[in-house]
Amino acid sequence: MKKILLTLSCFCFVFFANAQYWQVPNINAGQNPGDLNSDTEQPAPATWTSLLGTSATPAWTANTSIPFPFQFNGAAVTQFKASTTGIVTFDVATTLAPPASTNAALPSALIPDNSVCVWGIQGTGTNDGIYTKTFGTAPNRQFWIQYSSYSLASNAAAWCYWSVVLEESSNQIHIVDHRSSSNNGPVTLALTAGIQLNSTTAYSIAGSPALNTVSTTAADDPSDNTYYTFMPGVQPMNDLGAVKSNNTDYLATGTNVPIELEVRNFGSNPVTSYVVKYQEGTSTPVSQNVTGVNIASLAFDTHTFSTPFNVTAANKYDFKVWVELPGDANQANDSTTTELYGAAFIPTRVVTMEEGTGTWCGWCTRGIVYMDSIHYAQPNDVAVIAVHNGDPMVITAYDNLIGSYIGGYPSLVVDRKFSGDPSDAFTAYNDYIGDFGFANITQSHDQSNAPASFTVNIEVTPAIDLVGDYRLAMVVTENDLSGTTSAWDQANYYSSQSQNIPLTGQGRNYQTLPNPIPAAQMNYDFVPVAVEGGPGGLAGSLPATMTANQAYTHSFTYNKPATANGAKMNFIVLLINGTTGEVLNANQNSLYPLGSSDLVKSNKLSITAYPNPVSDQLSLDMDLNIDLHNASYTVSDISGRVISSKELGNVAEGMVHTYKVNTSNLTAGSYFVTINSDEGTYSSQFIKK
Repeated sequence: MKKILLTLSCFCFVFFANAQYWQVPNINAGQNPGDLNSDTEQPAPATWTSLLGTSATPAWTANTSIPFPFQFNGAAVTQFKASTTGIVTFDVATTLAPPASTNAALPSALIPDNSVCVWGIQGTGTNDGIYTKTFGTAPNRQFWIQYSSYSLASNAAAWCYWSVVLEESSNQIHIVDHRSSSNNGPVTLALTAGIQLNSTTAYSIAGSPALNTVSTTAADDPSDNTYYTFMPGVQPMNDLGAVKSNNTDYLATGTNVPIELEVRNFGSNPVTSYVVKYQEGTSTPVSQNVTGVNIASLAFDTHTFSTPFNVTAANKYDFKVWVELPGDANQANDSTTTELYGAAFIPTRVVTMEEGTGTWCGWCTRGIVYMDSIHYAQPNDVAVIAVHNGDPMVITAYDNLIGSYIGGYPSLVVDRKFSGDPSDAFTAYNDYIGDFGFANITQSHDQSNAPASFTVNIEVTPAIDLVGDYRLAMVVTENDLSGTTSAWDQANYYSSQSQNIPLTGQGRNYQTLPNPIPAAQMNYDFVPVAVEGGPGGLAGSLPATMTANQAYTHSFTYNKPATANGAKMNFIVLLINGTTGEVLNANQNSLYPLGSSDLVKSNKLSITAYPNPVSDQLSLDMDLNIDLHNASYTVSDISGRVISSKELGNVAEGMVHTYKVNTSNLTAGSYFVTINSDEGTYSSQFIKK
């Protein structure tokens, strides 16, 4: 269960007489306030209203109405205007010019009275804009003012998303840290965030005026979001709230599930005991006393019930989980809900990573490196697809679909749930490999008409009953694609001829390569050459009602062009939710064995790597049943960064070949040694002592 982390130093007031707000920081909340806004965080967000686009100099938006009654500092306000430098003011009649992006501590004479600040950003970039949208229903709506894809004066290659949120009825104000990313190193912000009532009274978030972002590049959900809440009035003495219970999960029948409740002390007094309860459906509640704790103000506590819940069948289970505290001043926040699902089995999971890339894109060499790295680190668990834009390898329909998920190139789309940078591949793998896969997928190939065509027979076996629009698509990818025209040249901003930034991968140093890299020196991997069923999946390829543990079949036929190399093709089957567009699971296979361990699986190679752990020299003994052509080996670290490589040429079958790999220059840790050849690859992990 993802925890909201609290460091009391993250919570800071600038106190003055008659203070009217108190602050609750929600660091790494993993959700937006109230969980009402689940929209993707993209430039020009769909269904949002644009107030102002890019501006070369600081500017105010027009006066804009707030769509519901709202009070700021105890007084009704009906309008606001926002500056392109991160100021939202309710003093719409102010004669102050919009401040420059060079920020300072609050209170500041540069800021109008009655303002909310995310001061230090600037709206000078191509995609920069201020947008608004209302979420929820009366009387519990939220009005969002979003600074979308905003620029940073300190880092032209970086961008960020922040919002000011006004909440109906409660009159709370939230400042949301959504998303940040950079083409050049980590994002470093220096913001002033908080509320200014007037020239003498302000409340600042700790770290201001050098507040940095906590968010990362996640664009499709709020899983990386942090927010800071300003509560009107005075903090109550006693208020214990239920924050969250178990995340929604799918569990095999017969599993005993420990039920958890995370609580937070919103009161000023410490909490030393409380009561927790949970109830599944209309069953008798389970109750437990919690004693011997000392929960400071704004701190958290997590309790696990000693009585677990047993998943007896492949059903949905709805839970109410709540807390009871004597003298609790706010019982509205005492309970939360969660749901669990029983499943017939836990499906084998494959994560789909679709990279938006193009030969014209100078930063896309970074994508080449990271996609190659994640493939060789997780060859069986990740299906890598390099979706090209604006170059000879483009498939227009596929390009358009992935383009709708991303804001620039290169970008990484994971299961069509997450959009970020290719450098997020390893973190995203860890985040998504544990997702429930909904069904097992297998494929077999009818090659009776090969090499002209191949029929792929697919079998889908759901782990739970599925009702709705579920679809299949089959992406055919090919490795080592190349061309001869300049359109196949790869732009390379990492080159010493351009931005001169270190980048090493695939056994290549892109800093020493030219910009662009000539077509004769480029081969492109993971390139889709066909998408059977369409990139969004084929409607009707699976029935609208499917029963757990029952197999459902569909076949796709791929007509292979004579110029395509079947030995370098991979068939990736995607199970897609046609309603949400998410990829629920995948399966991949090759016409001829490719992938990290397929040379061994197909009995073409027997290999021994020893000693393991190793000190100074690793020995590789290879016993071949086939000839290997254009063979080589690479040594890479756990992130996939290639450290060394050696060309072996053609290696003959029928004898044991021994190679010595120098490991004396490696620091202690885990590494991979990978054998590459035209016939396939093999990767083995070893430990350096």
